[in-house]
Amino acid sequence: MIENSLVYGFLSRIGIWCLNLMKNSALGRFFLSPNENVAETRGSVFYKLYYFLRKLCEKVFFALRLNILFANSVFKMVFLWTAAAAVIAPIAPTMAVIALAVAGFGSLFLYLMCNPKEELRYFPLNKYIYAFAGVYLIAIFISTDVKGSLYGGMVTVLFIMFYMVVINAVKTKKQFRGLLFFMVCAGVLVSLYGFYQYMNQGKFGGVWVDTDMFGSISFRVYSTLGNPNVLGEYFLLIIPTTVACFIVSKKYIFKAFYFCAAAVMMLCLFITYSRGCYIGMIMAAGVFLVLLDRRFIILGIFGLMLLPFILPDTIINRFMSIGNMNDSSTSYRVYIYLGTISMLKDYWLSGIGPGQSAFNKVYPYYGYNGIGAPHSHNTFLQVTCDAGIAGIVVFIACIYQFYKLLFRKFMDTKNKTEKIFVIAFMSSLSGFFVQSMTDYTFYNYRVMALFWIYVGLGALSTIYSELKEE
Repeated sequence: MIENSLVYGFLSRIGIWCLNLMKNSALGRFFLSPNENVAETRGSVFYKLYYFLRKLCEKVFFALRLNILFANSVFKMVFLWTAAAAVIAPIAPTMAVIALAVAGFGSLFLYLMCNPKEELRYFPLNKYIYAFAGVYLIAIFISTDVKGSLYGGMVTVLFIMFYMVVINAVKTKKQFRGLLFFMVCAGVLVSLYGFYQYMNQGKFGGVWVDTDMFGSISFRVYSTLGNPNVLGEYFLLIIPTTVACFIVSKKYIFKAFYFCAAAVMMLCLFITYSRGCYIGMIMAAGVFLVLLDRRFIILGIFGLMLLPFILPDTIINRFMSIGNMNDSSTSYRVYIYLGTISMLKDYWLSGIGPGQSAFNKVYPYYGYNGIGAPHSHNTFLQVTCDAGIAGIVVFIACIYQFYKLLFRKFMDTKNKTEKIFVIAFMSSLSGFFVQSMTDYTFYNYRVMALFWIYVGLGALSTIYSELKEE
């Protein structure tokens, strides 16, 4: 009935016209055009330097007979250490995630040394990721507070480069699906702990509620991540991939698990009362559904119209407060944005350096109304503060190349499972970037680690059909 309706036919024709217009435009052809191939990349100076250093290390490794020592060692099981870091990231302390990420790098090194014929997996996105890590590394040593930037900057570089470990750790479809399964299990545990907090509010502190404007909200859940907005950012990443797993699963027991997991995490997202994450999830759902099937366009319109009649008053009031300067959270952010922009007029070229210490050293001289802040509450502004104009340009290039890589595969692939996973990762990052406009989503290092893990898994989703079965 929907397919034969005039409204659906009209919207469908508009969608097809827009898609054809984009594909045939100069911008569309540029976006969908293939990047340079592997041979061109291996002809670069950087690859030749990497190849020289690798061969040198291999000679030393074999001369010391370390290849025999580590032949069957657990230390060269790259997938094990990578999966451990990805699964415990939302649960364990930051130092544990750092330790496992370092172990992941070490295991990849041992694996390459023991297998000289193995090559690092290539994606056109890779060099942009490496460039972004390089920019942050330089930013540490030109910081206004080098000592203060050292820890935050090095952790940032570590997690950016962990992308490289992720794309080389997953070798089979079973590993890809298994890693997502255990990450979803971790998401369920995080949600259940959030429900425990909500039911035992007296045992937990919370300072994120403007009681003058939202008297009906007594508590905002933050679970294992220490802040309700950070918890919401985590859910923006994990929920779309959970839905994808539900769609592609063939066994009913797994479908039931993923359906319940998505429902539990969505409910926990609601009680974070994070307005930016609400909007981010609407964006993620919109991208997912529209790319999945154009028929969801009309259903989405009706769904948005019904939301005010379905959602509780507490959530509606949170939505309605967006842009209201009487809300302390909104006015706080606006003043921080103004102060940060004023600061960047003087530091736009090199930035002030990564980390809270550097920000706290410079920002107070530019802050409005004496308002202090640990960061700029906007990821794109904060990247500019950390690493200057080079940082934000390379970061935007990374985002562009990520979407280009996935969207080209979405347009080309005939494999349904592969297409669903590609859609899911585009949706996850789309919602995450919406929240990034109103918060510094890399402030929590564990969420930062998960973001770059998801970038790596998103790249792997484009070759899902090429992965071995076992």
